Amino acid sequence: MLRIATTGMAAALFLGTFTAAPALADGAASVVLAAQPASVDPDNPTTTITGKVLAADGTPAAGTPVDLSTNPGWGAVTDATTTADGTFTATLSPNGESDAVSVWADVASLGIHSDSVTVQVVHGKTQTTLTGSRTGLNEGQPLTLSGQVTYQGRPLSGRTVVIDPAVEPGHCTASMYTLRVRTDAEGRFNSEIKPSCTATYVARSPAAGLYEGSTANLSAVSVRPATTTSLSATMDAYGRFQARGTLYAPSAGGDLNGKQVLLEYSPDGRTAWQTALRMKTNYGQFSASFNTNSSGYWRARFAGDASAAPSVSPVRKTWRWATTMSKLKASPTKVRKNRYITVSGTLSRYYSSKHRFGAFPGQKVRIIFRFRGQKTWYHVKWVKTDSKGRYKAKVRAYGNGYFAATFAGTSDTWATSTPNDARVTTYALPSPGSRSGPPPVTNVLPWRGDQ
Repeated sequence: MLRIATTGMAAALFLGTFTAAPALADGAASVVLAAQPASVDPDNPTTTITGKVLAADGTPAAGTPVDLSTNPGWGAVTDATTTADGTFTATLSPNGESDAVSVWADVASLGIHSDSVTVQVVHGKTQTTLTGSRTGLNEGQPLTLSGQVTYQGRPLSGRTVVIDPAVEPGHCTASMYTLRVRTDAEGRFNSEIKPSCTATYVARSPAAGLYEGSTANLSAVSVRPATTTSLSATMDAYGRFQARGTLYAPSAGGDLNGKQVLLEYSPDGRTAWQTALRMKTNYGQFSASFNTNSSGYWRARFAGDASAAPSVSPVRKTWRWATTMSKLKASPTKVRKNRYITVSGTLSRYYSSKHRFGAFPGQKVRIIFRFRGQKTWYHVKWVKTDSKGRYKAKVRAYGNGYFAATFAGTSDTWATSTPNDARVTTYALPSPGSRSGPPPVTNVLPWRGDQ
């Protein structure tokens, strides 16, 4: 704080309101002042003002009130009354707002006032310390800033301490606030904060009273910004799994690029998490696509690094119940080409409430066919299961080949197919140009042998 010398304008204006005292001549009353000691400091915060008043005949003015004054706002001084020998004493208590304080006296009963006496103010040099409870932490974790304010090794209580954080421009989007604390009886202070960014800290104990201000610096406390990881996951009835997500750090400007995110799987969503895939973020986004035959739970986990704190996404469930088909029956198995045969079977699913497989009624089953010696399967007919999960279809035998049945699954069940291919042999081949079979349908899954 800028200190203003007492020889400045304030003192001059105050003294200028009185008529200048002429040099004392014989027969004039007088008052003189002195200060002992001539300076104050934190160890000796007051000084004694002494003086003597003489009447016009030169005798001591006993029992005379003396009005003592000092610069307004710079301290306080007591009034006094002279003793039998005309002397008096008063106490001056400077408040430290200036580097020097003036005192003067007025004796109204005698119509006299004194010249001023000046007392120097020596401000004590304080010491402030500042420490942090840790040098690195994650955003949201507490950091305790503590220290002490002393004077010549002695604690100063009740002192205000201002702690200012300083962040590197452009590296923090969150607000960092100034802290104000007070020292306790041992001159100590502490404050717990949850910083959002890496910052350095300066603790300032401002000048107050007869004490100078002092500062302390704390080197940068590294803060890894908090991250959030999101995940969406889907898995169709054929086990085609897709996952998408984002990695985001709000206080660090948003998307995090080039970070490794682990896609993890658990059969129960609580334990035995295993890494299924490692992904890299691109503009904060990541994705994965692969085939799996397992129901279960998934999460995306960012393990954290030097520049960002770890985070885990919410757990996502992709669950389907097992289905099964009986062997496909065909009758007859030998027939004239393009004549009809009957195929039949049953469809079942697992019921968790019953802990067993049971009939799966009202479901569409696709009958497919491939010619002997070829790999392409052809769609033949749709058929629906009855109340006991049974299905039956009358289909055309286009030539020597194999029939099978497939089920495309539902929103919570797997797709499946018959475990066998029912072989059918035809005879009496038609002449060229006759019907040779249905057109292939390439989007039927699962294909027999190619699932």
